[in-house]
Amino acid sequence: MTQTMIDHLVIGAAELDKATKQIQSFIKAEFLAGGKHPLMATHNRLIKLQNSLYIEIIAADPSASLPRSPTRKNRWFSLDSNATQKRLSRAPQPLCWVVAVNDIEKTSMHCGYNPGKIIKMTRGNFSWKITVAENGDLPENGVLPIFIEWPNGKHPTKTMPDSNISLEKLTLFHPHPSGIEHILSKLNINGPIKVNFGEPNLQFSLITPDNISVVIAEKYLMQS
Repeated sequence: MTQTMIDHLVIGAAELDKATKQIQSFIKAEFLAGGKHPLMATHNRLIKLQNSLYIEIIAADPSASLPRSPTRKNRWFSLDSNATQKRLSRAPQPLCWVVAVNDIEKTSMHCGYNPGKIIKMTRGNFSWKITVAENGDLPENGVLPIFIEWPNGKHPTKTMPDSNISLEKLTLFHPHPSGIEHILSKLNINGPIKVNFGEPNLQFSLITPDNISVVIAEKYLMQS
């Protein structure tokens, strides 16, 4: 069985610069300038964690409009949904997580759920394939992963400096945790993942450069 890797964690924001400053202050590390996604009318900031893992803060780009499409009327990562916009109006929120695979068509077909349609995306000099639902919704409210395939091994973390921030744990909440665990087991995902009972949600536990554990979660930021 091919092992898959957590590629990146996605934090949604109502306004990119404001959210970036808030999270930087919380984790004591700086995000890099990212870029724009013309197909989705979004823009982002990035920070590298351990290995080839990174965090993305993403928001609707106020200087861009979503291109007209006969099938796609919403941005990705549920950014256009009323529920997500209400959440993000309170604070930046974990939206979902993305898993890197070698054959996105095969993985999407056999993953045990509907991860969305495979589309090709670009940002600056980078290009990739990613699964996105046509209505912009996230699988199980972000609890189940999105899939991404980077062609020719060209990955954004290869040009990103180390931040000394690391992922300690990705915690997933769902009313049927055993079902989620079964799907993740089939996908053979490598990473510190824990599945708990609860309403569909997720949280990112990080270790800061000062060796402090912090949690980015629904409605609040925590420190221990």
